[in-house]
Amino acid sequence: MSPSTFEDNSALTSALVITRAMLAAARAEDWQQLLQLEEARAPLVHRQHHPDAATHAQLGQILACDRQLQALLVTARDALAHQWQRERDRAQAIAAYAQA
Repeated sequence: MSPSTFEDNSALTSALVITRAMLAAARAEDWQQLLQLEEARAPLVHRQHHPDAATHAQLGQILACDRQLQALLVTARDALAHQWQRERDRAQAIAAYAQA
């Protein structure tokens, strides 16, 4: 293994660890932690990597975690949208009642 291949694998290993921590943060609904982890992970993932089997496997694991993250984020976003709509409807009902 060449030094640059080792560095790539090390960067991707770190990115995978961070990605798993991101998944845990999303499950805990710790959005601030999720954002901080994403900032730390981005430079590790967005660099050029060697096209070998180990790299491919690690990127596949990162992408699988990202799909889970996306599903959690969609669920959280939808829940917030429903909560916002309920509060908006409640405020409108109170305003209408106050005017009556």
